[in-house]
Order: sequence, then structure tokens, then C-alpha cells
Amino acid sequence: MPRLFTEKDRPAAGLAGRRVAVVGFGNQGAAHAACLRDEGADLVVGARPGGPSWNRARDAEFTVLDVASAARGADILMLLTPDETQAELFDAAIRPHLKPGAALGFAHGFAVGFGLLAPDPRTDVFLVAPKAQGDSVRRLYSEGRGAAALVAVERDATGRAWEACLAYAGALGCLRTGAFETSFREEAVSDIFGEQAVLCGGLSELIRAGFDTLVERGVQPEIAYFECLHEVKILADLIHRRGIEGMRGRISGTALYGDLTRGKRVIDACVRETMRALLGEVDSGEFAREWVAERRAGGERLASLRRADAGHPIEAAGRAVRALMPWLEEEA
Repeated sequence: MPRLFTEKDRPAAGLAGRRVAVVGFGNQGAAHAACLRDEGADLVVGARPGGPSWNRARDAEFTVLDVASAARGADILMLLTPDETQAELFDAAIRPHLKPGAALGFAHGFAVGFGLLAPDPRTDVFLVAPKAQGDSVRRLYSEGRGAAALVAVERDATGRAWEACLAYAGALGCLRTGAFETSFREEAVSDIFGEQAVLCGGLSELIRAGFDTLVERGVQPEIAYFECLHEVKILADLIHRRGIEGMRGRISGTALYGDLTRGKRVIDACVRETMRALLGEVDSGEFAREWVAERRAGGERLASLRRADAGHPIEAAGRAVRALMPWLEEEA
């Protein structure tokens, strides 16, 4: 079992005496900045002057600086911009200005784990990866709880990297629940593979395949939507709270028997071999290089793929079903 850090491991001084720069004010950046402000941190937000993030941070009454200026004064800089653009931003606006002995933090291991970004050897490098979206990080902090997290130190140049890492994790509330030790590479590989094979790619295609199979047999699209997509939340919530076996203890006997006798026919040896191939592409860095190249080329392939999938019949059926339940939008 990996090492688990909790509130007892939080440095007594916290972030006192250190200026913290949060670079990026998206879903994670806005949540981090709000929690850090509540903790009394000496905080600035780094963003592109006049851009959407700059305006949102200014409207939320944060001190906002251009990225170079934010880096210049930072003792701890948390880089929360998109994975695929971090290296370019770091080289242009952060590397020349980050002072020796500063700590550079990330919420995802992508850029460092795949060697896309190489900080100065005198820089501490740490990871605090909350296992929640930014709005949930903020909500759990505000409720006196905290999002579970993964933490790592890639380089301890000053001997204080773990102190910075755990102080930052504590300021987000993560140590109230617990933070497991990992490495940048392990976090990046496992996170990307999980997204591709299970949480996003795998689940989306499984849902559509089930929907298509029912509709081909003559089931009305709206009924197929209910059975293959709408009810995913019920099972996902049970699994999230209680694990797979806990979920199985709370479904019908019919569902349980079908699960245990048919599930492995859907996810068979061929699917598992495909998963191993996907993991190989992630672990080798092939996917990371492909993704960065796609964004640098303008993202047309991504846009084309999304347009094609947006025309799938499940989308029209879903709009019709969700229109009956306007409260779903309120829960989003």
C-alpha cells in the first residue's frame, strides 16, 4: 500500500512566509485559489492580460499578474494550465523568471512525467493531484472535508520539497481525507489510461454500443437511452460509495446474475488485450506526443471527431429524455 499522508503530516507553518502563484484560472485554478485565499496564503494569480481567466480572477477580487510577473515573485508556483500547452508557457514565461530554490507544483503528472517540461535543477518539483473536479475540491473544502489526492515529489533540490507539497495539499483540504504517495509518471500513465479505457473512451463507446444494439433490434431510442445511459448514474453512484461488491449487494438478483454470467463476455480477452495496447501507447509517451502535436497543429482532427460523434442518434434521444427532467441541468 502506498504511503498515506493526513492532517498529522501537514507542516505546522503551512504556507506562511511563502508567496504562492496559481498560474491558470480554470476549473482547478479557480478552486485552488479560493481555498488558498481562505487559508490566508500570500497569493497571486497568473494569467494572460485581458484574457478570460484574467477577467474571471479579477472579478473574483484576486490579485492578478501576467505570468512572468507572477513567476518572478513566487516561492511556490502551481501550474494549472492545460497539459498540452504547459511546456510552451513554462519555457516562454516561467523558466526565465522563477528564482532558484522556488517550488514548482502541478496537479497532473503529464508534462513532467513524459519529459515535455524540464525545470531548472535548483527548482523543487512536486505534485498535488486532487481526485475531483475543481468545483468539488472547493465544495468539499468549504464543507470542512476535502478531496482525496495523489502527491509526489519529483525533485527535492532544497530539502523542503515535501514540506511545500504537503503544505499545499493541506491548504486544499486534501489531507483531511488523505493523500497517497505516487510519482509523476505513475499518476500520468494511470490517469490517462483510466480516461481512455474506462472513464471516458471505454464508457462512452460501451453506452453507444448498447444503445445501437437495442435500437437495431427495434427498441425505441428513448427507451434504449434510459436503459443504457440514464441509469449509469445509479450504478456509478453505488460503485463510487461502496465499490463493485457493495454495488452488487444493492441490485436485483436478475441484475446480479446477469452481471456475473455475462459481463466477462462483453469485456473479454480481446478487450483486455486492446487495453494493454492502449496502456503501452500511454506508457511509451506515444499518446502524449500525439496529443501535443494535435494541439500544435490546430486541433482539427479532434474537432472533426467530436462533430462526427455529436451526430449519433443517442444525442437526439437524450435531448428528448432530458427535456422531461429539467432538474438535471440544475444538478450539473
